[in-house]
Amino acid sequence: MGWCGKIAKAVTRKKFVVADLKSTPLERCLTTADLSFVGIGCMLGSGVYVLTGEVAGEMAGPAATISFAIAGKIRCFLAALCYLECATRLPETGASYLYAYVSMGELLGFTIGWNAVIVRVLSVAFVSRGWSAYFDDAIGGRMSNVTVEVMMGGQVWDAPLISPYPDIVAGVISLFACVLVAIGTEISAKANGVFVLLNIVTVSLVIVVAFVYADYDHLTQHGGYLPMGFGGVLKGAAACFTGYCGFEAIAFSAEEAKDPNKGLPIAIIAAFAVAIFSYIGGVFAITILADWGEINPASPFVSAFEAVGATWMEICVAIGALCSMTGGVINCAYCLARAIYVMGRDGLLPAFLAQTSEYSHTPVNATMFGAVLSILLSVFVSFVALIEFLSLVAFVEFIIVAMACVTLRYSPPAMERGYQRIDGDDDGDDADDEDEDDEEISQNVATTELNGENRGFEDSYDGRQYDSARDDEKAPLLKSPPISPKKSPQPQKIIPQSDNALKRWADNNPTTVVFCSLVTAILSTFVAVIILSYKIDEITSGNGFAIFVLVASILLALVSCAPFWILRQYPEGIPFKVPLMPILPLVSLLCNIILMVRFEPLAWLEMTVWTSIGMVLYFSYGIHFSKEGKKQKESIRITTIRKDAEPPEPKVVTKPPVPTERLLQTEPQHPRTQSVAVVVTKDGRTYSTSSYGTVGM
Repeated sequence: MGWCGKIAKAVTRKKFVVADLKSTPLERCLTTADLSFVGIGCMLGSGVYVLTGEVAGEMAGPAATISFAIAGKIRCFLAALCYLECATRLPETGASYLYAYVSMGELLGFTIGWNAVIVRVLSVAFVSRGWSAYFDDAIGGRMSNVTVEVMMGGQVWDAPLISPYPDIVAGVISLFACVLVAIGTEISAKANGVFVLLNIVTVSLVIVVAFVYADYDHLTQHGGYLPMGFGGVLKGAAACFTGYCGFEAIAFSAEEAKDPNKGLPIAIIAAFAVAIFSYIGGVFAITILADWGEINPASPFVSAFEAVGATWMEICVAIGALCSMTGGVINCAYCLARAIYVMGRDGLLPAFLAQTSEYSHTPVNATMFGAVLSILLSVFVSFVALIEFLSLVAFVEFIIVAMACVTLRYSPPAMERGYQRIDGDDDGDDADDEDEDDEEISQNVATTELNGENRGFEDSYDGRQYDSARDDEKAPLLKSPPISPKKSPQPQKIIPQSDNALKRWADNNPTTVVFCSLVTAILSTFVAVIILSYKIDEITSGNGFAIFVLVASILLALVSCAPFWILRQYPEGIPFKVPLMPILPLVSLLCNIILMVRFEPLAWLEMTVWTSIGMVLYFSYGIHFSKEGKKQKESIRITTIRKDAEPPEPKVVTKPPVPTERLLQTEPQHPRTQSVAVVVTKDGRTYSTSSYGTVGM
């Protein structure tokens, strides 16, 4: 195999997961309530106190409620369903990185993981800056004035992407959140729960008081309910999307959940319900308190209550905003640490990032590494030019998760070599089981086992065994159908055969067919949406080329989806299944694409530059130190040794019986015939056995 073939094989190798999470270096301590608060804290953050004003005051006016409904109830909820199926099917930490790695290969997994890291770094820094700005505004700007006058001598910086002055408070908040996450998952989860509860109480109070002072005429003044038209509603929906980003934090928590089967679905649904209530209720409150043109995007609730004379609510809003942003920073820091940790655990980033503390059961090195990056960005970087980049990468993550969800649903169990029953027992008591285990080493040695062991060779962590569940509360794990974890169904028993050669090839290669179909559909849809968004004048004026490209791209997108209705799905054993597969994931992809084409070219350029840096890192380091690559090489070596060491099969020589006619002619006195079998064993000894049969007279 040439070097091109080796590289192609390396970048497309997939991670095989043994889904036995009874042991993990992380602590399985998060309850369903903790998971819900993680999602709520990450989804609200500073958005409910800032994003509501930006969408209502600058994009959609009173129709901002529709923008939040579109972004939350339709687009983000569809993405959350895809996350939920993948998370319950693969209950490890890593979220979109893990799902892409398992279903579509190492290069795509690294790419999305690399972008996920920078998004979490920016999220920690961005929310920390929001916390600092809100606190500084509450105390009359004293903090910024002291920094500029004392530390900078009255001068400010004037450079692209650089903050006018170093934001020390934002750096302290970032450090506080990262240290709290490093101390322990359970401690940070309880602290986050307190902040989230205070935030929910504050938002509820804001909505109730708003109805007391409401003036519903504000909904129809200055342009009516849709002052910016439906285009403004869609633009606001694209911005609202960033507010609902955060439910993937629950997917990052899957490996530390006490009961992932029950906790993950309930947590995502609860987090969405609270977030939708908070955003829609909050934006409706400010639009009935004040005219949308008078709303201050930086502090919408404060300006709205000032307009009606309820200045006493400013203190409540300030407390709620700081609590909300504190919880947001903690949850973003938690996701950042897990995003770095899981890539280090797989060998795609330096191995020291995967080390966990024996006392806190947290990835301390990954947490502190993320803290350094977050502090530097929060103190020195201006985020004005990076906000769209952050949103764009989140859109790409959602597209990848939808693709992974569809690809895994169409993958036969025989192709999922590393997937086993979550609650299965890998230890056999029979002698026959030992033989099966020996045979399985060469097949499943390229798997990731979360208990710190690996059958056949050295473990992929640090040689220690972990037991994350306490003796009195072992984690109830995901359930699957009663199929033996030691025996995988044979492909010929699962994949239906067809007389058509093309159909037969598709049946035997469903993952490849589904992946190619998804890529073709996505690219074709991108072309169609771009034409409809930016070339609509040419379409309406009858431009033949534009119409041809539009029709061709739509037809190609529809034809590329045909395999989804021809190939067989394999929903057996999945704890949570996306309904109406593949329709809902395809609708989710379409919603993402419609909103993505509206991003500025600068955001695409920033993502391209960051991804290119990641490719340099992958091909110079990750591809060589990948744990999956090492395991596959070891699997090949073990298989070769076993084949060379196996003795020849025992030979059985059977002497056929004498024909009945001959017996009757030569020896009529014998009524029975005899057949002799000679058995040659491994050690060269021979045995003979006789069997008799009655001769018909």
